[in-house]
Amino acid sequence: MTIVTKLLILGSSSFLRAPTLTLTLSNERLPNGSNYNARTIVETLSESYGWWKEAYEGVRPEDLPWFSPKPDPDLSASLERFGAKPGLALDLGSGPGIHAIALAKRGWKVVALDISPGAIRMASQFAEEADVEIDFRNVDVLSFQPRPSSFDLVHDRGFLHTLESREWKKWTDLVATALKPDGLLFAKEFAYNPNRSEGPRGFTKLELENVLDNRFTIETIQEGRFSGPSFAHSTFLLIARRKPDRISKSFHV
Repeated sequence: MTIVTKLLILGSSSFLRAPTLTLTLSNERLPNGSNYNARTIVETLSESYGWWKEAYEGVRPEDLPWFSPKPDPDLSASLERFGAKPGLALDLGSGPGIHAIALAKRGWKVVALDISPGAIRMASQFAEEADVEIDFRNVDVLSFQPRPSSFDLVHDRGFLHTLESREWKKWTDLVATALKPDGLLFAKEFAYNPNRSEGPRGFTKLELENVLDNRFTIETIQEGRFSGPSFAHSTFLLIARRKPDRISKSFHV
């Protein structure tokens, strides 16, 4: 007999994007890459991405397990290493906006996307306090249609690893469409850990490499860490450049 239940967790497992999961009674990999204990079955939430839409409602920033008031040092280090001069940046799954703000402080014009209205409100407040202007947009990230070849940088810190594997190509197409030729992608995601029983499964180095296609040149995939008030996880930082090619003109701002 199969028992179906809704699972809403505050903790490190709250990195889960509103799940549409199926699990047999074994320790198999879930369709979205998450790794749960046997006999755990998560029911599709009634509203698409409903969990993330509610995740920021009525909580303080410091209550979010992924929140840190300081930007990830890998961002500034990578900008300097690859000589990225300020231009137009796209921040995917911006959350509290800490990295969008860090980019804006360095002179970048930033478009920051998040599906959660609460995240946008929180990030907007932080941006106002930091005295920077950011174009925050409350949208489903994978439905965003950027003007082709308009962004110099796409930044993703922990959004890709929440997606189901069937959505990886949509993410890649979004990034490829958004970036100018020679534009940079920074994506920092959970590394696969077979012993982790909560949250996204994460990527092996090869899996992360294979998310991209021949529209990109991979500069590096390096090991790192995510640290928050209630968790620490190993990561991979993927940095790639967009190759020039013919891009569809069916997208718009």
